[in-house]
Amino acid sequence: MWHGLAHDFRYALRRVANNPGFTVLVVLILALGVGANTAMFSVVDATLIRPLPFLEPDRLLQVYETESAAGHYPLTGQDYLDWRAQNRTFDDMAVYSYQRSLNASGAGEPERVSVVQTQANFFSVLGVKPLAGRAFLAGEDQDGKNRVAMLSYGYWQSHFGGQASAIGKSLELNGAGYEIVGILPAWLRTPGTAEVWVPIDMSAKSLGPRGEHHLQVIGRMKAGVSVAQAEADLKAVAAKLEKQFPDSNEKVGAAVVPLKEALVGRSRESLYILLGAVALVLLIACANVANLLLARASGRRREVAVRLAMGAGRPRLVRQLLTESVVLSLLGGALGIALAYGCLELLAGGEMIPVQPANPIGINPAVLLFTLAVSLIVGIVFGLAPAYQASRISLNDDLKSGGTKAATASGGTRVLRDVLVAAEIALSLTLLTGAGLLLRTFANLRQTDLGARAESMMAASVLLPSDNYRGVDAKWNFFRRLVEGIESAPGVRTAVISTELPLEGGNNGYVTVDGQSAESTQNTLVEWNYVTPSYFQALGIPMKDGRDFDSADLAASVDIARKVDVPGFWEQPVAARPKFEVPAIINQSMANRYWPNRPAIGQTFHQENMTFRVVGVAGNVKVWNLRQGSMPQAYFPFTFALGFSHGGPANVVVQSRGKPEEVASVIRNQVRALDSSLAVAHMRTMNQIVAESLADTSYQTALLGTFAGLALLLATLGIYGVMSYVVSQRTNEFGIRMALGAGPWRVLGMVVGQGARLAAIGAIAGVAAALAFAGVLQKLLYGVEPADPATLAMVLALTMAICVAACAIPARRAARVDPLVALRYE
Repeated sequence: MWHGLAHDFRYALRRVANNPGFTVLVVLILALGVGANTAMFSVVDATLIRPLPFLEPDRLLQVYETESAAGHYPLTGQDYLDWRAQNRTFDDMAVYSYQRSLNASGAGEPERVSVVQTQANFFSVLGVKPLAGRAFLAGEDQDGKNRVAMLSYGYWQSHFGGQASAIGKSLELNGAGYEIVGILPAWLRTPGTAEVWVPIDMSAKSLGPRGEHHLQVIGRMKAGVSVAQAEADLKAVAAKLEKQFPDSNEKVGAAVVPLKEALVGRSRESLYILLGAVALVLLIACANVANLLLARASGRRREVAVRLAMGAGRPRLVRQLLTESVVLSLLGGALGIALAYGCLELLAGGEMIPVQPANPIGINPAVLLFTLAVSLIVGIVFGLAPAYQASRISLNDDLKSGGTKAATASGGTRVLRDVLVAAEIALSLTLLTGAGLLLRTFANLRQTDLGARAESMMAASVLLPSDNYRGVDAKWNFFRRLVEGIESAPGVRTAVISTELPLEGGNNGYVTVDGQSAESTQNTLVEWNYVTPSYFQALGIPMKDGRDFDSADLAASVDIARKVDVPGFWEQPVAARPKFEVPAIINQSMANRYWPNRPAIGQTFHQENMTFRVVGVAGNVKVWNLRQGSMPQAYFPFTFALGFSHGGPANVVVQSRGKPEEVASVIRNQVRALDSSLAVAHMRTMNQIVAESLADTSYQTALLGTFAGLALLLATLGIYGVMSYVVSQRTNEFGIRMALGAGPWRVLGMVVGQGARLAAIGAIAGVAAALAFAGVLQKLLYGVEPADPATLAMVLALTMAICVAACAIPARRAARVDPLVALRYE
């Protein structure tokens, strides 16, 4: 058997070499399908299949708190300390912060760098060893000992040239010096995409009071412990804390999720959809090649007949023909790998896919094995039908032909060929429908009312180091002078400050409302934003009722901020703190939620010792993304936030008189004039912010649209090839018809009509498949139904038009047949 296979393989190679034109065409078609599948599988492999690149990753969990509102939430520092001390199912836990953008110097010009603060044992819990230097030591997460830093591989390369001498150097973050002690490996991409890692201050004071949810936690389960057991253990600890601290921990529970699920769970469905789409492209490529082989098999009928007459068995012939198909598919797979490398250049950065993979994307042994398996299967799939058809010839008829008569396909072959073309059209229509629905979704999102003005707006982020700007007055003095300096520059209409921007989320919390039970308000989170006067006017947010903040509101809030910005204030029990009243502006959604049948102006709501009196009602603004409905939101004077030792950056929003890009230099120059050590980050127009919020949808649309376009191209080539072959087979018939009086238009109509019938059959089957595929996409759609008639009609019209156009060249060739030449064809 092995000797026979070797002989078949050598003969297949000779056939391939002797038919270079046919070989190149088939290999290119297969390379497109196999290459796209290899690239997409590489992404799925790195994201979903391969385990996380940590020590025993199945034992790692992401730990959350639960509240009365649905969902999972970060932990408070005090709860974490209790959970870590009292649990019985974890070997260890580690806390880490969300990414923060800090001012960095010591590696060039001042800039903003993404920083994550971690407990000293964070990397040991993950099982990550540094590439160079060392990890954090026990005790380095205490105040005064935590001035050490580890660099990501990318930051080390870009800012220190990848030199080992970076270890021991100093890096300033927000004006404080940190010694670089280690370099993290290049493969470490998660959690987060931080550039610098520093120890967090694990003192109870630094971690904040109970009720302040702002920390992330990972845990490593003990060997033999299940996820359910770990969650039950933490729930028991949370129940004890709820009884012990009823004010802050009421209805606070625990939840755990495997770390891999926490990192990639939301992207699983989108990635599988894209992988399924690219698999359909491969099926179309297979159908296309099968049709080409069927056409070639018709020309090899006499060769097959001679082999049969000389004693070759039909199974032996099928094996020979399948070997030729497999050789072609392996060549296509080899070229497909080369194409996949090019595709991965676009995908490796993670920007074109819905998640940042924990593992690096690339061509590894598993991907190569996948490509080999796909190539072998594809070779058998597209070669089986042509091989079977070629082996079922009429021995006498084909030997009598003597090779002088053009081989004519049998009825079964013609039916199979037509079925393959119809299937190509159906599959391409399916992908086109999905791409059309995502395109409609993207258009709908672009047209969604943001609630704020996007034109002529420029936003930038400025962070004040707490060591250099101590106290409320120092911070407020900087921002006040910054706004005044920007507004005095030419080309600027107005400038305002806010802690949050539309579409970028922010802080939130629960409130209580006079006259309403606590249970009725506990399930609703209210978004917070701290702004300066004229914020609503600058962003074009309509004021529905009441008034904007004024200078008196700022002054009163500064006074409150001074009183709360004192050591120990927030450590006091809530009942012992003095009470304050702060003016607030709420959005229409919050007014409708809490005061649906009466004016909201003058009403109050409360959080801990603070009473907020509503002085205005503004229009709704999209808080997190364009898909989300209106959420309750409250705005407070910006100066009020300064009393919380606000550690996050503030946003400078500038309304320009001309193009928003023209004021970018104004913001940078004014910040530099006030403090040359500060970096201005995230300089973007509001239109760019909107575009960033649509990035996932736009990339998914682009990828699916690319696959659909590739599928349509292959289907077009398929119907063109079939009709060209039909014309060549029916040349004699067309000559007779024209000799008997049929005009060129009649012949042209016959060819186009046959192609249109194939397209119509494929379209009918494609509509059913498209509706099923659209149902899978439903979670990705916005403002359009899966069975959208307009999209289906548009896709059907496009598909039919392209298919008819693909028939035009063969039909024109048929209409120009010379009857005399055709009659001498035999």
